[in-house]
Amino acid sequence: MRAHPGPALPGAGPMLPLMPKILRWGGALLFALALAACGGDDGVTEVVMMDNTFNPSVVHVEVGGTVRFVNHGRVPHDAIDTGGAWSIDLIQPDESAEVTFNSEGTYDFFCSLHSTEDADGKRQGMVGTVVVGDAATGQPEAALETPAEGDWSGTIRHVPDDYPTIQSAVDAAEPGDLILIQPGVYKESVSVTTPRLVIRGVDRNTVIIDGEYTRENGFLVTADGVAIENMTAIGFTGNNFFWNGVTGYRGSYLTSIDGWIYGIYAFDSTDGLFEHSYASGSWDAGFYIGQCDPCNAMVTDVLAEYNGLGYSGTNSSGNIYIVNSEWRHNIAGIVPNTLDSEALPPVSRVTVAGNYAHHNGEKEKAPTGTLEWASYGNGIVLAGARDSLVYNNLLVNNPNAGIQIVSMLDKNLWPSGGNIIRDNVILGSGRADLMLGGPVEQGSCFEGNEFESSLPWNIEVFHSCDGIRLPLVAGMATSHDPLGRIAQAKHGQVPKLAHGEAPKPDLSFPNLPGGADAPVRPAVDVFASIDQSRFVFETPQLPNGTEIAGRRPTFLGVGLDGGFWPVWFGFIVWLIPLAVYVLGGVWGLINLWGSDRGIVAKVIWTLVLVLLPFFGALAYVIAGNKNTTAGRRMAYGFGGLGVWLVVVVASLLIGKIL
Repeated sequence: MRAHPGPALPGAGPMLPLMPKILRWGGALLFALALAACGGDDGVTEVVMMDNTFNPSVVHVEVGGTVRFVNHGRVPHDAIDTGGAWSIDLIQPDESAEVTFNSEGTYDFFCSLHSTEDADGKRQGMVGTVVVGDAATGQPEAALETPAEGDWSGTIRHVPDDYPTIQSAVDAAEPGDLILIQPGVYKESVSVTTPRLVIRGVDRNTVIIDGEYTRENGFLVTADGVAIENMTAIGFTGNNFFWNGVTGYRGSYLTSIDGWIYGIYAFDSTDGLFEHSYASGSWDAGFYIGQCDPCNAMVTDVLAEYNGLGYSGTNSSGNIYIVNSEWRHNIAGIVPNTLDSEALPPVSRVTVAGNYAHHNGEKEKAPTGTLEWASYGNGIVLAGARDSLVYNNLLVNNPNAGIQIVSMLDKNLWPSGGNIIRDNVILGSGRADLMLGGPVEQGSCFEGNEFESSLPWNIEVFHSCDGIRLPLVAGMATSHDPLGRIAQAKHGQVPKLAHGEAPKPDLSFPNLPGGADAPVRPAVDVFASIDQSRFVFETPQLPNGTEIAGRRPTFLGVGLDGGFWPVWFGFIVWLIPLAVYVLGGVWGLINLWGSDRGIVAKVIWTLVLVLLPFFGALAYVIAGNKNTTAGRRMAYGFGGLGVWLVVVVASLLIGKIL
């Protein structure tokens, strides 16, 4: 942290106390831990750093007031005053820092990693304002809207013939211009604040933007309607291609290698298309679309390999299509998900179709983070997702599941529900081909899939789209595994690849048809302009000669080769409750029907024992068994439940999940 004249900056605040998280894990029903904020109102105004916004973006404090910046995102953020009066160095997730303002005034600030400066010197992207005392608001002025004209201006700006760098050509450009880049290695980062540019490489494989594993972003675009096409970006410490807060974006015939967080990335942006592109070597995701509703976006004909996730879509909902692409050798393939670190939760209304997701679960050659590791070994994961459609996909040789649906536990619990999984082909999954987990999953269904195994068992019978659809209150046969893998990651028990250690592809990818002479199309009305033939999604054919993997060693759904933490959580939150349900239920029925109770009481308690897994047996021990004293019933029932809860909570604490 750097101190400057003006507001007093006493230093970075202590790491925020971890707010207790809701845990609704149980055997077949839930137990809940109360969520409560630590401490009360201390008179400090709080600004939350999310990915990639300040919330609220404008705050008012009195002279002498303090603003606490709290990072609730998943990546580091800083806050820098545009006038140089104060600044805060990078704050890691779940940490905070405070600034005390002793002088009246308006203080505009920005995150240096997630904002850009336009030609007029104004910051765009992740920006905010602190108004101290009676000063007039310093809220950044809204950028003037530029007419969304989709035509090429007719101007071509050549790099390096006319401009020595890509940035200098972009700075000189007018809306609608074409930036045409000749083969070469360009060691720079490019900030794009002029709308409707088309930035094109003459040759995809020889026009290379090189971050040298030190620069933050390859391209950071904060202007509407910008298309980037036919080039390669390598080795940026943040993102290789990044559109932030725009309407209209397109990435075509792009190659992303070792973009450390994301490869090809759109955030808080709508009306977009990623097509004919490749991404590898990102610990979070090769392709990412986040925080939009409706997104009006498509990812199609792409290949993602050796990433944490092939595709991640956090809180990206509505008219979003992840289709007709290949996802291989990632920790997990396609993962629409809900998190509290971004706005607009939960994720919903996503279509995943026509994809070939195979041989994910790469342990040795793919970088990963904590939440990415929690998705290990799955072809497709819907995590806290709602009302989404997954169909006509081919899922092969994924060591956990072909398709998995689970609730998402972040600062809140986000149940999945209303999803339709149909007409997929799943082969060679390690634990089960189809998995449905909770807790409190709210009505997803399965039909017409080709598969051999599922968790819960007989998934298309009991969770059918047109027939029986039983509630899934717990679903820990599925959900114990991601819980255990979070503990593994928290304890460092996962492969750790350094930036740049993932395998590199041969630079022999197909070029943009027409190359330098291809039609110039700024990214305007992108989604509406997608040809309707691209919305036809057929199930991919299994390549000839593909060997289908065998099952992993499992016991009642628990993978026995997953390491200590997944096995342990499988034992305490799935197998123990299952045993209580089955053995306790059998004992209860024998005890009940051997007693002298009336037939009505026997029928009622039978329904309780059968229809209330785990807790039905406990209820019978406490209230239904008349063959022992009330004291013993209370001791057996509440004592056993208490011991189990203590073990579960202790495991969550030791596993660093709480």
